[in-house]
Amino acid sequence: MDPNDIQIALLDGLPLEDRKLFFDLATTRSFEDLQPIVNEGDAGDALYVIASGTVRVEKTTLDQQQEVLTSLGDGECFGELSLVDQEPRSATVRAFGGVAEVYEFSQGALDEFFDAHPNLHRKILQNVAKITAQRVRRLDETLVQSLYDSILWLDSNFVLGGWNKLTERRTIFDNAPTEDLIGCDLFDVAPQLGGGVRQTVMQVIASGEMATMALEYADANGAMAYFEITIAPHLDGAVLGFRDITDSKILESRLIQAEKLAMAGQMSAEIGHELKNYLTVLMGHAELMQMNPKLKGDARIERSLGAITEQLSKMEQFASGLMDLAMLRSKTEAAHINLLIEKLILFIQGQSRFHKVEFERDLGTDLPLLDIDPGQIQQVLINLYANAADAMGEGQIETTTRFNKDENRVSVVVVDHGPGMSEEVVMRIFDSGFTTKNTGHGFGLAICARIIENHGGTIDVISEVGVGTTFMLTFPVKAADL
Repeated sequence: MDPNDIQIALLDGLPLEDRKLFFDLATTRSFEDLQPIVNEGDAGDALYVIASGTVRVEKTTLDQQQEVLTSLGDGECFGELSLVDQEPRSATVRAFGGVAEVYEFSQGALDEFFDAHPNLHRKILQNVAKITAQRVRRLDETLVQSLYDSILWLDSNFVLGGWNKLTERRTIFDNAPTEDLIGCDLFDVAPQLGGGVRQTVMQVIASGEMATMALEYADANGAMAYFEITIAPHLDGAVLGFRDITDSKILESRLIQAEKLAMAGQMSAEIGHELKNYLTVLMGHAELMQMNPKLKGDARIERSLGAITEQLSKMEQFASGLMDLAMLRSKTEAAHINLLIEKLILFIQGQSRFHKVEFERDLGTDLPLLDIDPGQIQQVLINLYANAADAMGEGQIETTTRFNKDENRVSVVVVDHGPGMSEEVVMRIFDSGFTTKNTGHGFGLAICARIIENHGGTIDVISEVGVGTTFMLTFPVKAADL
């Protein structure tokens, strides 16, 4: 295909003779459907212009899936930024929907060409800047459309002017036909927002300062919905961003309930254990009395001792039942620990406890699946994160995951830079009922230790006063999960 027959934004404004000079540098290459042209992480040593066909730009997600970012067609280019910043490829590009032909321009050939033709170099760089600006604008629009679950804007009289696409799929309008809502008063069509939101919008418009607030209400189906709302001044009115935190609230509630149940189980186990100790002593005395020859032959005493022994036996069974009830039973499934961590942080980072906390992640890329109970492991992690946040007040919590092939174990390390703990506290940190908090019950870390133990894992802690605390978890990897 003659490149002069293609509309190429990279070469806009160049005369035919200059275009020909430029394309004399190119090597034409052909790629079959789904064949990679460049791979994420490769060296950025070439520029590509699509001669014919379609290519798809993809990026690897946390769970090792390929997410499609965009598609490019005839005359569009890719790889131009790697030539500028010398960074590795940030995405994979592959042929899609059939054979794709591309013009490949090597870094070396381009460097020589631009040295010899500085005016062309300047013009092509200007075109690269335009292309990049257009893509940034598209990205900006995408971010606006997806940053919040719902974004809408209104004037100073609360009249709706528009919203992002996701708003049409949310419950904020209780499924009313959105095409009929432009020009309506927001609080007429969404009365569930209530006077609190209306008052805050008025304050933002009057002060010109942004505000945030929480909202909860029952939706059209009677289910509770929870939102965080950011309200910012916009022209003569305001723009409202709604982030749906319903799943986060549900998860938080479940984790709290799970911890309460686990705490109740721990208490039951301790009560059962102590009760059995007392019962053992009483049973021993009852048996000794039954063997006492001075008491034998007295039918009334023998009946009483028999009744005592029988009831003590029943009480022992009851105590054993309390201890059995306290056992933490896991419902395990194959799960990706990195994905679990990312989802948990996404859920909790909006909570007030973590508002001043920055979550840093260094998650290994070669981790196998783990046979775990996701709910229980989330309970462990949220306990560690909550303790770290409470200890620091503000700062970074670092989470690192790694796979040790020699030991066949996956490790999760949680680090905070809080006040740290003394050696005496560290020695007792997993003891049931031990706490350093005024309002703590002392069962949280004890329960965490039992959960990890039930998973065949380990939990250790290193802490230094004035430096911070590190918790290290390890989990075994089953051969079937490798």
